[in-house]
Amino acid sequence: MTSWIIAVRHGESEANAAFARGRSLPGVRDADVALTALGREQSALLGRDLLALPDAEAPGRVCCSPFVRARQTLRAVQEVLVAAGGAPLPVTCDERLRDRQMGLLELLTPEEIRERFPEQARRREREGEAVYRPPGGESVRDVEARVRDFAADVVARPGPPLLVVTHDAVVLALCGLLGTPPPGDARVVNASMARWWRAGGGWRLVDWNRVAARAGGGGGV
Repeated sequence: MTSWIIAVRHGESEANAAFARGRSLPGVRDADVALTALGREQSALLGRDLLALPDAEAPGRVCCSPFVRARQTLRAVQEVLVAAGGAPLPVTCDERLRDRQMGLLELLTPEEIRERFPEQARRREREGEAVYRPPGGESVRDVEARVRDFAADVVARPGPPLLVVTHDAVVLALCGLLGTPPPGDARVVNASMARWWRAGGGWRLVDWNRVAARAGGGGGV
């Protein structure tokens, strides 16, 4: 079993930037949402922070979400590693690391959901986020189930430290799975690192929301 897991959220996306202004991103599939210029800069800074890790803690393999913003984040990281004289890390694209699927509510702001689908807004509040599943989408527990499957399949394998490039919902699911509740309000910052070290029979959260420089970006996408 790997001794280190490094989970990073993608850099600021176009949807993060739009949501921060109270706007949605019409005409774009969630899977196709790209990084902003700031998100690309954040991702390069993340790559430099990964370079600063001790050799024994530095990632030797990568599992990445198939969503565009995650793959763009990884590309920026790889470019930094190669520019520093390293070899590109071997990558597996894993569908289980995708963001939470919101179905009917995809890429809508909370205001738009209340205006266009008031019955869903009420149901979401009544049931709670953990179990609420939008039509055609997933609940938080659905995300946790596929992340549990990923961990049983990938994390359990012997190998070098593992870098996971993904989304806030998956990073939070990993926290629960590894038995390490996140500190604070559980917000996952764009282009931030969460790192776990396997000590004895359990995992210890070593870093949470670690960023190489001040990182902007919204939550939830």
